Formats: sequence, C-alpha cells, structure tokens
Amino acid sequence: MLANLRNPTLIAALLTLGMARIAAAQADVGTRASGMAGAFVAVADDATAVYWNPAGVGTGSLVSVVLDAGRFRLGSASSEGARNEEDTGAVVALTATAIGIAYYRTGTYGIPAAEPAEPSSESREEVLRSVHALTTSTVGVSLVQSLGEHIVVGATPKLVHAAGELAGDVDAGLMTWVNRFRFGLVARNLTTPEFGEGDGALELDREVRIGGAWGSGWTGISRVVVSVDGDVMSRATPSGDRRDIAAGLETWWLSQRIGVRGGVRRSTIGEAREAVAAGVSAGLKPGMLVEAHIMRGRDDERSWSVGARMTF
Repeated sequence: MLANLRNPTLIAALLTLGMARIAAAQADVGTRASGMAGAFVAVADDATAVYWNPAGVGTGSLVSVVLDAGRFRLGSASSEGARNEEDTGAVVALTATAIGIAYYRTGTYGIPAAEPAEPSSESREEVLRSVHALTTSTVGVSLVQSLGEHIVVGATPKLVHAAGELAGDVDAGLMTWVNRFRFGLVARNLTTPEFGEGDGALELDREVRIGGAWGSGWTGISRVVVSVDGDVMSRATPSGDRRDIAAGLETWWLSQRIGVRGGVRRSTIGEAREAVAAGVSAGLKPGMLVEAHIMRGRDDERSWSVGARMTF
C-alpha cells in the first residue's frame, strides 16, 4: 500500500481529482500533540486519537477526555497578494474502551484551480495556483477492532463543515506495537468530499501519514516518549509544496505531576520551513491535567492553545 502511495503517477492522479483541493491541516489538533510538533500518529493514546489515529482509541486509557482551545495562523496567497489569517481552534473529545467521539475546529488550505494539473508535467508547481486559508469544523466517531494481541485497526466516520456546506467522510488507522515500540499509520479524507460547485468547488485531498514511537511504559503516562512522524504525500501551502517530517519528545517529572514536551518539524521537499513547538502539563490531581502549547516558525506556522485532559 505505502509503495503504491509513493508512486508519482498515482499521487499526481489523486491531486488532479476535481476542480480544486484542500491540503492537510497546518493547525494541529490537540494541545499535547501540538506541543510535540505533530509527531503523534504512533502515540495517539488520549482522546485526540479520533483525529490523529483512530486505532489509538483502543490502546490508551480506559476513559480519556480532552478539552482544548487556542488560536492558529494560516498564510494565504492570491492574486491580491500574500496575507496571514488568524482563527480560533477547539477540541472536545471523549474516548471509552473501543469507541471515541470528537469535535474539532482547525485550519486547512484551499486551492481553487483555474485548470487541472497535468499528470505528465515534471512538476505541479508549473501550474499557477492561488492558495487560500479555510477553517473546518468536524464531528467524528471512532470504532476500533483488535486483530490479534499486538494490532488494532480503527475507522472514524465524520461530518465536515466548511465554506457553509456539510459533507461526510471517513478516516482509517492502524496501530501495532512490540515491547516499548509503537508504529502507526493513518489515512484521512478517504472519500475526498467536495465543498461548493462548479469552478469554485473544493475537494479534500487524501492524506497518509506514518509514525513510530518509543515509550518507557504504555498504557498510562510514560516517563519518556520519543516519536517521529512523516507525511507520505505532499501538500500545498502558500510557501510552496511540502512533505513534513516531525520529531517530538515528552518527559514527566515530580511523580508525573509535571510534563514537559517539545518538537520540531520541517519539509523534506522545497525549502525546509522549520517550526519549533513546546508544551507543558501540570497535574491538579491524579488523572486531571491542565496543558498549554506554543509553536513558532513562519507566520503561517504559529499557534498556541490551552486545555484540560482527564484520564481514568
């Protein structure tokens, strides 16, 4: 499957579906994941797994609740020039045993295409495009199934609201582990839903992301977590196409009362466009945490959030 997704012809064909497309979200979902620069596909052991990797719903705590709110900034490039747009992000998520439900509001990029890209073209950048910021609101329900002792698969049917319209879609994920190592795979926007009609129609591109993580102790709060994620497919932004790789670190101190995390990500194609993130958690009492994160990079990579996380 991954080998096929790396095929340039297949990727080009997917990118030319419809009259336009929306790239992967620049604003990460969840304060904890954002503090690790989005290196979270193989971690995904709290309620934000509904977004990051549906299979993670079956590998975390018995019950997890996440409430987050913050601000994100996305760049926008059009015939009128480049500008930055700021908006509010939010997450309300709950997971219990083998089911999860979440609402999240985040940012994506929309690209109205004047003409479709040619699959035979040497580079998609040869086609003139205009990139616009777009905010989406999503409600998803995750269901998981174990395939043996060390493999879990999951799916998230979801409703996405954008540009004044509502569309259905589905994400899918896989999680496997060996001792203290975890490996994750997530595929989003499998039905490529459309918003709008005619030349102004926008279509959600499929996204595929893989990750690996090492934790000193799963399930629960690991003393140390190290994670690495990578995009399989490229996506468009106002500063050019990018395919990110991200690395994150989380560590806990004072009998797991204080958690500190950080991360960095950069593109493996075109300019690096690095972004650096940091976050902190403080335990109010066992199983109840308040959290915050901040990310800095280019203007379209800046965000912050605060939230609360409860586990039982």
